[in-house]
Amino acid sequence: MVTNKRLTVVLLIGSLVVLLIMARIGATTNADEFTGVCVYSSGSFSLLSDGRTTVGVYTSLREGEVYRVVGRLYNTTSGVRLRDARIEPAEPDFPLSTLEGAYWPSSGPYILRPGRVRLATPIPVGKGRMVRIEGIWYRNRFYPVRYRVLGFLKKPKDGMPWVVEGTVIYNGSRTVLWNGSEEVVLYLPYGTSLEVGKRVRAVGIVRFYSKLSLIVDSPDDVVVTGRAERVPVSEASIGDIAVGNCTVIGAGSSLKLGCTGLRLHNFRARLGDEIHFEAIRRRFSLYCLRCYIIEPREGLPNGICSFSDGTFARIAGRVKWVRVYRNGFGLANVTNNDCWVLIKLRKSLNVSLKVNETVTAYGFFTTYRNMPAFDVPSGDDLCSGNC
Repeated sequence: MVTNKRLTVVLLIGSLVVLLIMARIGATTNADEFTGVCVYSSGSFSLLSDGRTTVGVYTSLREGEVYRVVGRLYNTTSGVRLRDARIEPAEPDFPLSTLEGAYWPSSGPYILRPGRVRLATPIPVGKGRMVRIEGIWYRNRFYPVRYRVLGFLKKPKDGMPWVVEGTVIYNGSRTVLWNGSEEVVLYLPYGTSLEVGKRVRAVGIVRFYSKLSLIVDSPDDVVVTGRAERVPVSEASIGDIAVGNCTVIGAGSSLKLGCTGLRLHNFRARLGDEIHFEAIRRRFSLYCLRCYIIEPREGLPNGICSFSDGTFARIAGRVKWVRVYRNGFGLANVTNNDCWVLIKLRKSLNVSLKVNETVTAYGFFTTYRNMPAFDVPSGDDLCSGNC
């Protein structure tokens, strides 16, 4: 009798377990499933979308992630909802749209095509790089699901990001890089400046003005990578730092040098001074970065006996005679021992010489009516005494 009761209890328990399992199987079989991207989440409510259908679930999810939900769908006045949901991360099983352009996370993540497309969530991609993104559209924003980085554009395109590397050859009202083949103008953010001679890498938006230009969005988009290469001035190319020792053969707002046809800017020296220069090589000139006088012109030898038409020299001697003509032009014979030369006294020099006066002059040998003569560029280059 006891055995029969025990058997009855076992049978009842087994039947109950079977019924429970069958109930669960039935519930699973009748469950609704939905896979989508979380396009909204606040508090304990989230929305999932596959680009066509939107379903609400009563839980907090991470926007931009793909989830698979299993539960019971029902309609409300606010849209389709899913109750008693089981939620898990998933791969998309719905069609994705494709978007290609340059990633530009400025004032929000965007894709430039060059028109702007707003991304719902940022992606971990370097600024300005081209990407191909797969995702869905929801309320005029694109939700990225997968992406592939394509790199920077190979050639500049108006309105699109581009990266340039080169040497700063101008700064001030405009900053200009030499990238090895052409000049690129950088429009930098307020308060940002770059030193001439530095090598930099910059990312910005291309604009084709009178020259290829790059609108730089942030100081972080410009990185100094080093300094231009130092090479002898005779071998320097645009963007190099030209180095040399040279005599100044023309003074003024820029210097004319005896060792190169390029004029030197950003340094002051007198005609005849010997200088050392380290200067950035521009297209048609040099810009001093580090310059100093090696030997002042006073140390030059007296070259009055070394006449050579067209060459620069320092001469010194005593005035033997002076003649001034009606038009203001004059001549002065300056003699030293057995050597003499005629100094041409142009009216613009605004100087006068006296007989027996000792003078020193800096200038160029020339001829006057087949006689050895000397041309002085300015009044500052002709002085009384040894100077």
